[in-house]
Amino acid sequence: MKKSVLYLLTISIFFSLFCVTIGNRTVLANFTTDLDMLVKEIKREHGQISEWSLYTRESINISSKNDWLKQVDLLKEQFPQLKWDVREEKGQWQAEGLSSKKNIVESIKLLSTPTNNQYTSYLIYEVKGIHWNSQIALNVNKTIGVKLDALYSKKPVFFSCIKGEFSDKMVKVLLSEVSQILTSLHANEKEALKEKDFVSISAYSSEIMQSVPTKDNRMNLQIGLRKTGMGANTSFVIGTPIITIEY
Repeated sequence: MKKSVLYLLTISIFFSLFCVTIGNRTVLANFTTDLDMLVKEIKREHGQISEWSLYTRESINISSKNDWLKQVDLLKEQFPQLKWDVREEKGQWQAEGLSSKKNIVESIKLLSTPTNNQYTSYLIYEVKGIHWNSQIALNVNKTIGVKLDALYSKKPVFFSCIKGEFSDKMVKVLLSEVSQILTSLHANEKEALKEKDFVSISAYSSEIMQSVPTKDNRMNLQIGLRKTGMGANTSFVIGTPIITIEY
């Protein structure tokens, strides 16, 4: 199976899981992500991080364009600090609020697609950046907790991802490092695809609270590695409960 096929399968799982919520608890302002834990393991293996993201979405009930416009107005009122763009594009209604501060981009999107008098609508929240440290972690966790309280009635599945590179290492060496990461996270490998220049591993870790179902198991950790050529660096993507950044 080629990496592109594997990625499409991963994304299909990803989009099928947005209806999943973790209980009926409201979200607390002291929300914490998995990023600190993932970053710690990558730095231990001397990896360099180039991108991180946190992403969630929830389906919402919209029955008309008027309903959608009312939701947009409500979001604008709740989050006036965001720069809002409202448009219709390729048959989809989209409202997006953006904020960019110190290399961190935060966005809220309301998307609705009308089909045969039915409306498929999602409320999406994402925050991403290129640097990660303890102060950023503190600020992001606080921001996310407040936003989730305001946006969602239930606690949604939250997808954490980091992307970066290991310097000039062979895949067989990286497999050893991945094994160490799995051990450090108390994770058991569930599925794996190992080719000459591409590796993808799905696992379950007791250290990670959220998980998603697979055909035979549950998983909450994915690791992807890809070497691009002789002497080139090897890129990695790690996600919980699954990868949401293309690799």
